[in-house]
Amino acid sequence: MEQKYSGIVRWILYILSFFSIVVGLVAGLMLMTRDDEESKQVGKNCLIAMVIGIVLYCVCFLCYFFGMAGLIGMSGTSSALLLAII
Repeated sequence: MEQKYSGIVRWILYILSFFSIVVGLVAGLMLMTRDDEESKQVGKNCLIAMVIGIVLYCVCFLCYFFGMAGLIGMSGTSSALLLAII
């Protein structure tokens, strides 16, 4: 059986899905609606990469937010200076 998508095309789709929610959603849903198994698998992997990217973005945002809140809380009266730096 011949592969429909080369390894490079798959990885490009996965990387774009990881970094861009729109690309991941569109590519994943378009590929999932096709009839062949290979397209369905690549589409599923695009959706998984998209979800992992969203979760990682949220974790990084929360770490940044709580880290900055902790720095401001520890600084006492000099929080205005820290906010100016941020």
